[in-house]
Amino acid sequence: MYCSIEDIRGEGVTDEQADDAKLEGLIKLACNYIDTMTGQFFEPREQVLRLDGRGGKVLPLPVFLIDAYSVTVSGEVIDDYVLYNRITPADDRFYPKIYRSAGWRKGILNIEVFGLWGYVDKAETGYATPELIRRAAMKLALFNFPDLGDAEAQEERRLAGLLQSETTDSHSYSLNGDILKSIYENSLTGDAEIDGIITRYMMPKMGLAVV
Repeated sequence: MYCSIEDIRGEGVTDEQADDAKLEGLIKLACNYIDTMTGQFFEPREQVLRLDGRGGKVLPLPVFLIDAYSVTVSGEVIDDYVLYNRITPADDRFYPKIYRSAGWRKGILNIEVFGLWGYVDKAETGYATPELIRRAAMKLALFNFPDLGDAEAQEERRLAGLLQSETTDSHSYSLNGDILKSIYENSLTGDAEIDGIITRYMMPKMGLAVV
């Protein structure tokens, strides 16, 4: 999970309001929503993915591959590839790929990659969920917490999170309530901070370019 029960407790949710099982369920819902909307996940997961070979030298990946354990093409184990898995200072996390000078044989689901996947940050001991994702998960869990108030009060809080006015270079503008409501109704959650984080981490659609 991207945030902990302790994170939620730290925001003032008491045992009387919700037990640990309830909070764990809300956190899981928040994490699933983030995964669905961004098209990726934010913790290390060992998985096998099967991909189509496109004939070029670059194999685009649907999510960041931290480490490849084995790669096969049409059942044949290969090791003549270069994995672009840099996190810092160069960063391949939004455009993960594997390069092979011999090319990737065309086929339907003929490439199998077993490895450790996930958009993660480096940590002192391995890898960690990005702090912004952790915050979004925590806020989403609280956003769905039923005892924070009635529906009208929750909408007022969400609208309050949207930018209402700004002044730059001696020019200023303000948004009236109807405009703010329209922005909210056409956003992901209606919370400006949560939506901004989710939008930032949305995975670009895999391109078809080859080298």
